[in-house]
Formats: sequence, structure tokens, C-alpha cells
Amino acid sequence: MSMELMVKAMKAKVGNPLRKLVLLKLADNANDQGECWPSYNYIAEQCEMSRRSVMDHVKKLEKSGFLRREYRKGVKGNSSNVFHLKFDEKSSLGGESPAPASESAALPLVNLLHPEPVTLEPVNESLKDLVTTSSKSALDFSLWPDLPSEQVFKDWLAIRKQKKAKLTQTAVNRLAPHLIKAVAAGCSVDDVFALCASRCWIGFEFDWLVNAGLIAKQVVKADWGNSVFDPEDPLI
Repeated sequence: MSMELMVKAMKAKVGNPLRKLVLLKLADNANDQGECWPSYNYIAEQCEMSRRSVMDHVKKLEKSGFLRREYRKGVKGNSSNVFHLKFDEKSSLGGESPAPASESAALPLVNLLHPEPVTLEPVNESLKDLVTTSSKSALDFSLWPDLPSEQVFKDWLAIRKQKKAKLTQTAVNRLAPHLIKAVAAGCSVDDVFALCASRCWIGFEFDWLVNAGLIAKQVVKADWGNSVFDPEDPLI
């Protein structure tokens, strides 16, 4: 691990919190020359996201100039890639517009190197059909670190429906930073929504999860707590 590259990775603006997690994991494995060769499966396992998501984030990091992939051929075909990390003035977002601050809240330093479950899988088709803003378009959950199980999600949506609180894209986006912080603290998305369903909450804040005992208070660090969400946000 190169501490110099870890610091540079922490300061890098990549436009997406999960993409930054992948970059940090690569820096965690790199030597002082910025070289590392972890497999996509290893990165996916360590970052708790799908292999396809890792490949997509690596491709965008390469396009933005943060790394270069060197393809190695083995006796039986393609071997693992060698990643060459680069942090210079030419590194950028590759033409992509940075996500708004509310959507690209930085992941806390706790558990970044060896994170708790953070999975970004394709949205289940049945869930797409379940929560739509119109007959033609589904809600975008890409800012969430994961989706809850279908049954838990249905139970939570039933609570919102009973209280006449239609799930909108604004509500989805405002829950994202709270979910990211909860997952980084060691709580699964499924557990969060199961708690909401059991307590008839149409929304939640990270502090609620701590007060409910879902997240141990000792893991909450005051130095990064306010960087992930705005405690003054009204209830969703």
C-alpha cells in the first residue's frame, strides 16, 4: 500500500462515491510506483459490489485519466490486468459533470479500505415495475449503494402508500446519503428498510438508525458525521 497514493486518491474528484471507493481500493493495493494487479472479482468482493459495476467504474476512471490498464496475456489466455494509477493535473472527470453535492456525498474514511457491504447491482425488473414515476419511466436508484429485498421493499412502500406519501425521485435521492453512511457503518440496506417497515417510517435519518440500536453508537465518528448528510434536512 502506498500512503502517498491513498492521500491522492482521497483528494481526487471522480464524480461518484462508489467510483472513488474503487479508486481507493486500487491505491490500497498499489506499490509506490502506482502499480497493482488485483482481479475484478477481488475488487468486487472487497468493495461489495458487482463485477460489472467494478468494470464500469474502472473504465470511467481510465477515461478520466486516473489510471491506465495494461493487458497481460498468460499461457491460457488473458491474465489479470496491471493497473497504473496516475494522479496529475491532467486527471479529470473526463468530460462528465460532477454530481451535485447532495448526490455525491463523500464516503466516510471508516471502512473505506475494507468496507462493509456496498453492492450496486442492476435494479430488479419487478422493483422497476413496482415504483414508477409514470407508465414509461422508472425511478433511478443508482445513487443507492444497494436495493433492499423485494418483500422488504414492498412492505415499506405499503407503509408510504397507507400514509399517502408517494415515492418520488426527490425522496429517493435524499435517502441516498443516509443509506451510504449506514452501509459504511456496517448496516445492510435490507436491515434499514426492514426497520422502517416495522416502525412505520416513511423515511429515515442516520441518527434514527443509531438511536434505534441498528448501528452501534461507538462506530459513529463526529469528525465525518456531518460531511455525509445535512442534519437540518426535514423528514422525507
